[in-house]
Amino acid sequence: MITIIYIILGIILLIFSLQFMMILQARKSKGKKIEGLQGKLKSLEKKGSKGLVYFFSPSCHACKAQTPIIKELQSSNKNVYDVDISKDMDTARIFGVKATPSTIIVEDGIISRVLLGVKQKDILNNYLGK
Repeated sequence: MITIIYIILGIILLIFSLQFMMILQARKSKGKKIEGLQGKLKSLEKKGSKGLVYFFSPSCHACKAQTPIIKELQSSNKNVYDVDISKDMDTARIFGVKATPSTIIVEDGIISRVLLGVKQKDILNNYLGK
């Protein structure tokens, strides 16, 4: 019985440790200059630019809750982009994305904020300055 309790506690500790590591990795990305973007995201490398880049995966359950919020933001903001990492892993590598959903705020070609998990529309609008 005690062995089972130790196993369960070990699993819980492992899960929290992995989440903590993801948060630390996201914080390391803050302040990183982005270079080598292609297509519509290329404009984010310029000085004076500001945008939100949302990284998702079709198999991610949390992404299914976040994606409609992002689509709504895209309808009123030209500087909101979405990237399906299953189709564009190179862009995810440039930004240093390790988990989905990840939302990254870029200002002047530099990552200013990395948000992990599902975020409400008003929080995202605040980061966009709206």
